[in-house]
Amino acid sequence: MSEHNEYNSIYENSDYPSRRQPTGREGQPASHRQSGSGRRPRKKKRGITVGRVIGIFFKVLGTLILIGLCTGALLACFATVYINEVIVPKAKLYLDDFPLGENSIMYYQDKNTGQYVEMTTLFSTKSSIWVDYEDMPEDLINATVSIEDKRFWTHPGVDWRGTAKAVFRMFTGGQISGGSTITQQLIKNMTQEDETTVKRKITEIIRALWFTQNNTKEDTLERYLNIIPLGGKYEGVGAAALGYFGKPVSELTLAECASLISITNNPSKYGPYSFARSKGVNTEEIWDARQWNKYRQEVVLSEMLKNGYITQEEHDEAVAQELNFVRAEGQEAPTQIYTWYEETVYSDVRDALQEQYGWAGQRLDEIMSKGGLRIYTCYDPAAQSIAEEIYTNRENLNYTSKDGQQLQSAICVIDNQTGNVAAIVGRFGEKTVNLGSNYANSGHRQPGSSFKPLAVYSPALEMGKITPYSVFDDYPYQVLNGKAWPLNGGYASYYGHVTVRHALKESLNTVAVRIMAEITPEESFKFIRDKYHIELEPGRMVNGEMKTDITLSLSMGGLTDGVNVREMAEAYSTFPNGGFYQGSRTFTKVTQLVNGEEVTLIDNTLTPDPVIKATTAWYMNDMLQGVFDSGGTAAGRAKGLRRVHVAGKTGTTNNDYDRWFVGYTPYYTAAVWTGYEQGTPITGAPFNVALDLWEKVMIPLHENLPDKDYADPGGRRSITYCMDSGMLATPYCAMDPRGSRAASGSIFPEDYPTDVSCTYHTAESVIKVCVDSPIFKEDGSESGAYHKAGPYCPEESLKEICYPDYEREQIGSAAAKDAGWRFGAAADLAECDVHTEEPVQEPDPNDPENPVGPLDPSNPGGVTDPNAPYYPFDPIKPIDPVNPGGALKPPVDPGVTNPVDPEPPDNPDALPPSQDMAG
Repeated sequence: MSEHNEYNSIYENSDYPSRRQPTGREGQPASHRQSGSGRRPRKKKRGITVGRVIGIFFKVLGTLILIGLCTGALLACFATVYINEVIVPKAKLYLDDFPLGENSIMYYQDKNTGQYVEMTTLFSTKSSIWVDYEDMPEDLINATVSIEDKRFWTHPGVDWRGTAKAVFRMFTGGQISGGSTITQQLIKNMTQEDETTVKRKITEIIRALWFTQNNTKEDTLERYLNIIPLGGKYEGVGAAALGYFGKPVSELTLAECASLISITNNPSKYGPYSFARSKGVNTEEIWDARQWNKYRQEVVLSEMLKNGYITQEEHDEAVAQELNFVRAEGQEAPTQIYTWYEETVYSDVRDALQEQYGWAGQRLDEIMSKGGLRIYTCYDPAAQSIAEEIYTNRENLNYTSKDGQQLQSAICVIDNQTGNVAAIVGRFGEKTVNLGSNYANSGHRQPGSSFKPLAVYSPALEMGKITPYSVFDDYPYQVLNGKAWPLNGGYASYYGHVTVRHALKESLNTVAVRIMAEITPEESFKFIRDKYHIELEPGRMVNGEMKTDITLSLSMGGLTDGVNVREMAEAYSTFPNGGFYQGSRTFTKVTQLVNGEEVTLIDNTLTPDPVIKATTAWYMNDMLQGVFDSGGTAAGRAKGLRRVHVAGKTGTTNNDYDRWFVGYTPYYTAAVWTGYEQGTPITGAPFNVALDLWEKVMIPLHENLPDKDYADPGGRRSITYCMDSGMLATPYCAMDPRGSRAASGSIFPEDYPTDVSCTYHTAESVIKVCVDSPIFKEDGSESGAYHKAGPYCPEESLKEICYPDYEREQIGSAAAKDAGWRFGAAADLAECDVHTEEPVQEPDPNDPENPVGPLDPSNPGGVTDPNAPYYPFDPIKPIDPVNPGGALKPPVDPGVTNPVDPEPPDNPDALPPSQDMAG
């Protein structure tokens, strides 16, 4: 190793720099030179001491602490802003004071007097009896605090020790739960927000602190014990005490208080009337709900003993007491049942209050029943009566599935002018429960083809992609899973080229899919959502499979979740309203009675929104009226409504689980769904069973109403179009073998095709045929086509035919009905099978230039003697005037120069006997 490298090696293991040290003579570092000596001194290594390590540690620790403090301060700033801007306003929103006590009432307007009449008084859907704090037993208060919140009387609404434990569990992978105080549980019951998220927990804490600052502990307990769910229909200790023990809460014993408060932990498990059963504690025995209630009661009593609320003697006495669960007299009396209209109003008002004021859960239920609300409804007694009369008579829908289900149905009728719900029924049959299954408002079912006007035709018209006279191929769009797709109504039957009007009238799936492909499923999805306010599924995982409504199946109503009856009626009402969407309403306003004065809470005025053009609406009205014409899916129906221009669309799902009819007049729009509760094919019922019910309601609803038509924007122009190409017709379109393919209609100027003439029927696709040679079908009937003309066909039998010339991609083995009329197929036609030889020219006997002269007037029929020998007729031989019968001479000798004898024969007897000629 060189001397220089040796020094570098030393420096690399020391605290000194190791590169490019300044050197003096002899190559030694300048820092090592000694005066008068060239000797290099020994280097002393510097070691790492404990003190040095401690110093480094504290430096690093200080740096980390500083970073942590800065980061914490920054996060705290963000958290403060977030809590103040997001959490606090929401917390205040739910805890605004709202006076309770006055009953809430619904009203409707009498059409005859214009005055509002009381309709019904609202009631709580749960059994609930308010109990003041002073009337609650001390044992009940102490039992509640012992088992639910031991430090309730001392904390500010939040138990910070419990909260810290919950936060620790969160950061160690546990659930964000626990640590909830009575105040926090009260907030949760009032808002019905129970998702396990950090945001919800922070919001709950802010609300609990806020609530405690503005309410006493006694107020908190009073409200909590009056709204907690206690199994079955009981909410609050007042109703539960009567329901379980048959006595007022003030008369409950210690044992009964502990039993009652035990239920709140898990009402389905500890509620004495629950049917739940599960394995008991420290035993293999299966316990019922009453055994579980007893177990939980003893846990509560033990906590009361531990917290000093009761003595050992009181504890033992309560444990030994037998619990007798009996209902109070009258508890099983029938509950008041809302009508379908009242229930819909109730739900609509509840949703509106929650959206506008943020109220939810038990708090909202209290406001609905005891908030002194005055609800002004859109109830029409006559219309609702018609619907309920039809829907409560099982004879109107008396069909049963193979598994014993009765066919179900729902209807919603909307007044087009006001947007008011005129009538609504959520299920067929007598209404026996409140807020139960309701297909009109909440139940979602597949709409089938009734969705086509919303998903396909109106968007395509609005986008300028089609007119009613555009032509699409009624033919499969693609091969799917090895088969041609889609089918039409479950059948592989296709017309071929049809107009949009025809496709909608007959509900052709193929055309709907082809139009959807042009506008794209993405655009259709947005159109339905934004224009008709129907929520669809953009995409979610279901059993490991992605489900979305953004597919071509959207064109045929193939949805992930389906739609309900009311939103279908709302969407369709856009058409008779000239393109304005306004939704629907069951009430006009909600007020609150405060000190005898009504204060408006909600103004439910509808604002019509022009979502589609008036021209699009007119096209839809015009085409949907065609559904009732010959060939339409509702052909011949609703005759009693033709005077008011009835329009609509049928709908059937491909498994026949659901059948729909959504139809309208200028006055009303109504949607009807029919199907079984549990999906099963509809068998035995008429195809248009939904239309049957629609007619039964709508026809009497229109009695005595004058004739009326839809609004017409005007300005349309006549158009003559080709039914095969959809283009402007030419003279060749009238030469189609099926008859003229030129048809007329009217469209708005912006849709008029100015320079596109038919390219299917042209001079190049003209073929001459012989009308004497028809082509026959297999059954022996004429097909309407003819063989091509041959060289011997007479002129009068010739006809020029123009076959449409186009290309069609073959999809699987599918065949369209118009395939045989294509030019390509016609070019292969055989020639005439009648005129196969050159015709013999027969003379015209009445022609003065005819050399044979006129016929013998004494034998005008030209009948010959059947016994006479036959001689071929010589067209240039004149009839012998001596032989007016026209008997022929034997053949002339070919050697004779002039076979014509200009003179009568000398010996007439030499001629053959006279014979009658067939003329």
